[in-house]
Amino acid sequence: MEEEYKVYKSRWLILGLYSFYCAVNAMQWLQYSIIAEVIEQYYHVSITAVNWTSIIYMVAYVVTILPATWFFNKMGIRVSILLAMGGTCLGSWVKVLSVAPDRFWVTFLGQTIVALSQMYVFSIATPLAATWFGPSQVSTACSIGVTGLMLGNALGMWMPTALVPTEADEQKVAVGLSTMFYINAVSSSVIFILQLIFLKSRPPSPPSSAEAVREASPASVRIFLKSLWRLLKDRNYFILFTNFSLNAGVFSAISTYLGQIISIYYQNGQDDAGYIGFIFIVAGMVSMPLVGIILDRTKLYKETLGVIYLTTIFLMIAFTFVMPVSILSVYISSAVLGFFLIGYLPAAFELAVEITYPESEASSSGCMALGGQISSVIISLAYGAILEASNDVASNCFLAALLAVGMILVFFIKSDLKRQKSIKG
Repeated sequence: MEEEYKVYKSRWLILGLYSFYCAVNAMQWLQYSIIAEVIEQYYHVSITAVNWTSIIYMVAYVVTILPATWFFNKMGIRVSILLAMGGTCLGSWVKVLSVAPDRFWVTFLGQTIVALSQMYVFSIATPLAATWFGPSQVSTACSIGVTGLMLGNALGMWMPTALVPTEADEQKVAVGLSTMFYINAVSSSVIFILQLIFLKSRPPSPPSSAEAVREASPASVRIFLKSLWRLLKDRNYFILFTNFSLNAGVFSAISTYLGQIISIYYQNGQDDAGYIGFIFIVAGMVSMPLVGIILDRTKLYKETLGVIYLTTIFLMIAFTFVMPVSILSVYISSAVLGFFLIGYLPAAFELAVEITYPESEASSSGCMALGGQISSVIISLAYGAILEASNDVASNCFLAALLAVGMILVFFIKSDLKRQKSIKG
């Protein structure tokens, strides 16, 4: 029966089209908050309003992910990604029309449309990998898919810093914003067209016995809701769900407030903030494929999570206390922190699929991402409140404490690799 299962060369094209969707959507998440002072002055709005251009991404995900997951299970990869990419394209062009000091509501509307279209950035990586890739490549493929998300985040930190001047010249700021918005819109349009031409939902035949079993499962609202209920009742999955949510919240808080923290210690710190954020995320992009390869070869999912979490706690503390030392030390500590904090993502998603098999990968990943976005809103708002009431040391120690809780939770996860058992037996 082994000859029935094969992989196709087109799997890499499909993975690339998904990754590009992640990139062009994710690069718009932090484009405002990383240059918060410039946006605040140009549009004449409060810093809170600027921060909400980032937080709206998290809120939108919470609102859309459950119906979007059901839609994905029903309609498949092609229709789902085209819908999301079309929304990203529409929102990007709306933002092109927002370059005027009295049009913050237009830019926020465009940002909201793009945010509502990112419902598949997190949740499709694992089901796409399982649909198109064999057992020996599925973790690597998942890691590469999520790397598109991080590439977008990195570009979203670098582009505003490179294109939009920090000086008070309103005309120069307008030119910089307009250039950035056109890059968003044109790149989104090109990728949307490529997806219309080349994107497919599934290969002619499944790549593994585990995927063949999953494809045979029917899709309906009732079955989808039952699947969610089973996931929420699964103690092992719920522990991992909480563990992932804490990691995601810490990442979002750091990303949202990075520019404001650096500006406390360094004059014109927002220039450095964009480049530091870029390095922070690029380091994570390097680690994710490495983690995927390690998982494919060893299947040590829980052990990998533990090592990453423990290391991240110490790096978070180091990041906090080297901040006033020198800007170079901030660059270095951010890169190392990003390498481990972001490298956690593929390990968590893949372990979720393993311990919940044969539940839909989209359901297990979607619920994880939902928890991550809810905690991102809560932790980001709490971080901002602590930062305003006290200082950055207190707010960063708050994040380190959350990571310590996450580390404790790792010990209670039972490494029951159900998908691997199905493939072997």
